[in-house]
Amino acid sequence: MPESVDTHHRKLSRENYDWRPQVCPICEVPPARLLGRRGGAAHRAGLGVECEIWCCGRCGLVFPNPMPVPLGGLEQHYDVDTDEYFQHHDRDLKYTSAHTFLAEAAELCGRKGRLLDIGVGRGELLRAAVEDGWEAVGIEPSAKFAEHAREYSGAKVISTSIEKCSLERESFDVVVLGAVLEHLYQPDETIREIARILRRGGALFVDVPNEAGLYFRLGNLYEHLRGRNWVVNLAPTFPPFHVFGFTPRALRTLLRKHGLVPARWRVYPGRSMVPSGNGLMGSLEQVAARGVTAISKLGSLGTYIEAWAIRS
Repeated sequence: MPESVDTHHRKLSRENYDWRPQVCPICEVPPARLLGRRGGAAHRAGLGVECEIWCCGRCGLVFPNPMPVPLGGLEQHYDVDTDEYFQHHDRDLKYTSAHTFLAEAAELCGRKGRLLDIGVGRGELLRAAVEDGWEAVGIEPSAKFAEHAREYSGAKVISTSIEKCSLERESFDVVVLGAVLEHLYQPDETIREIARILRRGGALFVDVPNEAGLYFRLGNLYEHLRGRNWVVNLAPTFPPFHVFGFTPRALRTLLRKHGLVPARWRVYPGRSMVPSGNGLMGSLEQVAARGVTAISKLGSLGTYIEAWAIRS
C-alpha cells in the first residue's frame, strides 16, 4: 500500500537534495533580496527542509537560493498515492468545469484542434477534451500520475518532461499549464519549448499562485511581527512542492520573452491556503487567512493568476 503524502515527505532531509546556486531564470541575474526562511524549523508544522527564499530585483520572481533539487528525481516528491496527493481537488467539479474551459480554448484559437495538457494530474481535462472532439495529448513526469490519467482519460499520456519529448514545431493549437509552472525547475526552458510547439495564433493557458497577492504580503508581515524571519511563499521541499513563485510582472515578462502575448488575464482569490491548525492560535490563523482571502477579491490582490497568451 502506498505511504501517505505526510509520511513520505517527513522522511526527507537536507541530504536528499542537491543544493544548487540559483539565478532568476527569466532575467538571468542573481536574486536581489532575501525574503526569509521557509520549511523545517521555519514552518508552523515543521514540514520540509529549511530553505532561504529570495526575490529577483527585476521581475519579482520568487525562488529558493540555493535551489533544493531532489537527488531522487521527481519521484522523490511525487511517488505517492494519486488520490491522496489531489485530496483537496474535487474530481467531478474539475471534470465538469473542463468542458467550459475547452469551449473558451476553442473560441480563442478558432477551432478544436490538437491540445497538450502539461502536468495532467488525474486526467480530468484530458477526458473532457477527448469527449469534446479534441486530439488530446498529456505530459506527466510522475509515472504514477501518468498511469492513473491514461486509464481515466483514454488519452495518450507521455511520462517525461516536455523538454525531452521532441515534439514537432508548431504542432499544437492549445497548451495547458494549469497549476503546474510553479512546480517546474526550469520554467524558462518550459515556456520556450511551448512557444516552439504552438502554432502561430495558438493559445497557452497558465494558472499560478500570485506571490504579490494580499495573502502572501500579510502572511509574511505576520511572521515578521512575531519576530520570526519566516515567509509563507513557496513549498520547495514539502507538498505541494512549489519551487518558483510568480508575480503578475514576472509572469508577463516570461511570456513576452518567448513571443507569447497575454490576451486574457484574471487575478482571483481562490480558497484559503492555511490548513487547520492546532489550538487557539491555529484556529485564529485559519480564520484570519479566510478573511484575507475574502478581502483579496478587491483589485489585483488575489492569491492566484490565470492567463491566456497567444503566440505571435
